Amino acid sequence: MLLLSLGSLAEASPLRERYQQAEQALKKNEVSRYQQLRQGLDAYPLTINLDYQYLADRITQLSTAQIRDFMARYPDSQQADRLERQYLFRLAREQRWQEFLAFYPQLPNSVELQCAHYQAKWATGDRATAIAGAERLWLHGQSRPGICDPLFETWRSVGGRNDEHIWQRMLLAYESGQEGLIAFLSRLLSPSVRPAGELLQSLHQNPRQLDRPERIQAPSARHKAAVAMALARLADSEPELVMSLYPKYQRSHHIDKAQMAVVERALARRLMFNRTRDYRSWLDSRLPEVGDAELFELRARLAIWEQDWPHLVGWIDRLPAEARQDSRWLYWRGRALAAQNKAAEADAAWQKAAQSRDYYGFLAAQQSRRDYALQKKPLAPAPSWSQASRQWPALLRVEEWLALGDRTAARGEWHHLLGKVDEAAGVALGSLALSRGWYDKSITASIRVQAWDHLDLRFPVVYRDIFQRQARRLGVDEATLFAIARQESAFYELARSPVGAGGLMQLMPATARETARKHGITQFRHPADVYRPEVNVQLGSSYFKELLERYNHNRIPAIAAYNAGPGRISRWLSESGSRPLDVWVENIPYRETRGYVQNVLAFSVIYQDMLGQPKTFLKPAELAYVY
Repeated sequence: MLLLSLGSLAEASPLRERYQQAEQALKKNEVSRYQQLRQGLDAYPLTINLDYQYLADRITQLSTAQIRDFMARYPDSQQADRLERQYLFRLAREQRWQEFLAFYPQLPNSVELQCAHYQAKWATGDRATAIAGAERLWLHGQSRPGICDPLFETWRSVGGRNDEHIWQRMLLAYESGQEGLIAFLSRLLSPSVRPAGELLQSLHQNPRQLDRPERIQAPSARHKAAVAMALARLADSEPELVMSLYPKYQRSHHIDKAQMAVVERALARRLMFNRTRDYRSWLDSRLPEVGDAELFELRARLAIWEQDWPHLVGWIDRLPAEARQDSRWLYWRGRALAAQNKAAEADAAWQKAAQSRDYYGFLAAQQSRRDYALQKKPLAPAPSWSQASRQWPALLRVEEWLALGDRTAARGEWHHLLGKVDEAAGVALGSLALSRGWYDKSITASIRVQAWDHLDLRFPVVYRDIFQRQARRLGVDEATLFAIARQESAFYELARSPVGAGGLMQLMPATARETARKHGITQFRHPADVYRPEVNVQLGSSYFKELLERYNHNRIPAIAAYNAGPGRISRWLSESGSRPLDVWVENIPYRETRGYVQNVLAFSVIYQDMLGQPKTFLKPAELAYVY
């Protein structure tokens, strides 16, 4: 495989130079020179980019036949999809509606092209479809692209849009916090309805004015809906005030039960987020009447936080049937039953939960002394490179981008390819990636095709020498370091988060600098060094070691702090009032951090197996610690 790869790179080198010259000629619009250089490049994998750019620069001059020819030559490529999209926009701008539908008869994915699609339907006589599409696209809480305006105007001109449509969209905009859209829509209402729109707009700007019910007039159903929406919004910041106000509005303004249910759900949500025992009898009496799956889950989590084991099972039983069979709620059912000395029933719940390969499944297995259910499928044999590259030409582009050092372009090609294949092909591609050392791509393949049991693809052992050396040097669990890197970056060395964290273990620039200074990591000289695996793992493992020392060598708060920062974790621990490990983790305030801790702990068990180590989920000291 290595010799074949080296051979293909050697063959590509002269073509690569010619390609780069052609690319420069195209950028300078030296068309004759470009066309001369383009000859003889058919065998070069990236020539598709030249052909695409040449056509894209001339999109206004192209015929449908030329677009179809490109798509036939490069099927399932990113560039074919891009050129197709650009051509559709051109046909829409030129209002060539019959050609638009002939070229792409199905409904496009993007909102912009959906608007063009329905405009084409109207122009070609299918007005019922156009009207239904316009209404569906209109009823949205965000602003719509300008390309949709002609469709909406056509719909309005035939009486399709009325005050009720405008009002419903105002409510959606209110829920989305789109103040500008609310104001715009209010001006579209007819004079008879506009006062209700103005009330909604005023209450969105200042919901606190609701504290004087006698000043709020609600003569219509829409006025009442505006009051209910505003009460629900105010409940999020001032639940005590709304608890006293909403019965008054219910009596004096005759707001109906459905509208009051919106207020009560908002109140219930905020009271549970605040973990207050105030109004508990109200909460538990109203939730069965107005609650939904989200609120019943919040109530169950509150019972967990309070270790109210006798009532927890009752709240779990209100969850949808599918949720009740999830490992999470099976675990907590067992936990509640065990606390009530119902050992046989608890064990039955844990037995079911322990069949899952996740945090709760491993918790249940440890509680009930069962083996961890890894459910690992054997590694699928990788197809030969020649066979695979014939079947999926995009592989040649991935390989060439990597040879050129453009990991981002290679990653884009890989993602696009995976979006076009089924599970069996995705697993084959993942195995091929693994065999070539494209570890982040094997992970991506397993995720994109949901091949959850192919653990060799999902959890590759990457840079073992670096992780092992750091684990031994620092006295840190190697499997946990692997698990953190897997959760942070999926082993993509150039990963960069929206807030600027970079590399395998996702270090923020300031953290990287300070960690390098403290631990004498002299290889870190420039911010870009964080993208070098040998430097990044030193930094990440050293920082994690600091966190372990800060939290008495307890991985749970250290893992949480790696994600959310030690300041937040120390505050959460100080406010938790001494909870067991599982209760504390279940009630970590940030959903992201909660999932992060659970994933890293579960991944550490999987990596113990991948590394050939004894499998231990939670250490005795971690279980015994009071959080």
